[in-house]
Amino acid sequence: MPNNEEIMTAAEFFGEVDKELNAPSRKIRPRGKRKSDDLFADVKVKMVMRIHGVSRAKALEIISDRAAEKAALEDGEDARPRDGGIMSAAEFFGNV
Repeated sequence: MPNNEEIMTAAEFFGEVDKELNAPSRKIRPRGKRKSDDLFADVKVKMVMRIHGVSRAKALEIISDRAAEKAALEDGEDARPRDGGIMSAAEFFGNV
């Protein structure tokens, strides 16, 4: 191996490279933060899909039916028809 009279700089010897060469080859777009309402709704739909084993459309239908049922109960209406064999708490405790 021939002896070269050239002297290497420390940067060349230790491998320091320009910052331009260290730049990533592709840039990644940062993800935007999702709103908590959107995230909750998405998780709720996925949970219903897994529990009932249904598609996204059917899960959305189940969720909307349950929301309508809950709204009807809050308004004082009973969304489910009562059986003749089931009595209300007031009837059971004799407050009627």
